[in-house]
Amino acid sequence: MNTKTVIMDFSGVYKEENFYCGKDTGWMDFTKTTGVNCYCTEEAEKEIKKKLQEFDCSGIHFLDSGNYHYLSKFWVEKIEEPFALVVFDNHTDMQEASFWGLLSCGSWVRECILSNQYIKEVCVIGPPKKAFLECEKEILEKVTPISREDMKQEKSKWYEFLKRNKEIPVYVSLDKDILTVEEARTNWDQGDVSFEEIEKWLHELFSKCFVLGADVCGEHMPDTTSVSRQEDIEKNNVVNGKLWELLDNKFTEQEESQMDKVFLETKQADKKLAIALLRYFDLEKEDKRKKLYGEYLKLRFRPAVELLIKNKENKKMTELIKEQGAEGNLIDSFLKTAVKYGNQEAQVFLLQEKEALGGFQEKSWKL
Repeated sequence: MNTKTVIMDFSGVYKEENFYCGKDTGWMDFTKTTGVNCYCTEEAEKEIKKKLQEFDCSGIHFLDSGNYHYLSKFWVEKIEEPFALVVFDNHTDMQEASFWGLLSCGSWVRECILSNQYIKEVCVIGPPKKAFLECEKEILEKVTPISREDMKQEKSKWYEFLKRNKEIPVYVSLDKDILTVEEARTNWDQGDVSFEEIEKWLHELFSKCFVLGADVCGEHMPDTTSVSRQEDIEKNNVVNGKLWELLDNKFTEQEESQMDKVFLETKQADKKLAIALLRYFDLEKEDKRKKLYGEYLKLRFRPAVELLIKNKENKKMTELIKEQGAEGNLIDSFLKTAVKYGNQEAQVFLLQEKEALGGFQEKSWKL
């Protein structure tokens, strides 16, 4: 699968990376937008939200530097059902807003808690324990704080959070400043978490909860570099690619699992058939689920082939007929379907199949 990906470019740094090449990517250029660095003015917020209108919260969103982490607030505002928010970050991002109350990269989690009626609980993972002591008690009442120190010990708070929220969806936000400087380069002080640790935490999250969408920030701003610029780009490009691949795999597994569940539970024949056709051709031959979908398609062979002809999915149509086999009368019926929908490629294949089954009787078929 190729999970829908949105690149939000503010600093221009993504133009120097290539981890997104070949992916289903939407590019949003904000390099000319003012009032956005660390703080977001009302004018800038309106401009950003206008460009975000065409998207929902699903997929993977890359937000540029941690200076723009407040963009996560705009993504979760698209969710209109109770949900939980999970934030991986070296900072709490729960500071009280300063500078005339402007939304900032350091206050966005607090603002979400105060303003978003659908957020049931927030889990912030990665800041040092002392950082949580600086947060308001009223805000922390809605937060499961898992400090940098907690991450190295037992995970009871994490597992309790997952258990409490297994019935509602989750949105994930990850700032690469939680990672070590060996794995990522940001323009903020960084933590000591490895990519492998993040991978384990995300695996546990996806295995227990339904994840709606995810975002990633933490690029190194071009004008604040203190080490080799090329080295920064290369490290972030590599880890962005690894994060994208990890999230894409998890979203793919999640979607496939949901389809399998719907297939088994739905009473709608059309929906069941559409899922069977999609999953049967995606699964490996050794997968037990392929046999399940194959048996179903054997029972609904005729409507399955007709749907493939209608949708001009000729490769799948050819494979299904070759596997299942079709007698002359069925081939004639499929030919009429192919003519009806103007599918010439299917007509050629079906005429060849008809000839292989015994040829043509005089005037038995007309195109």
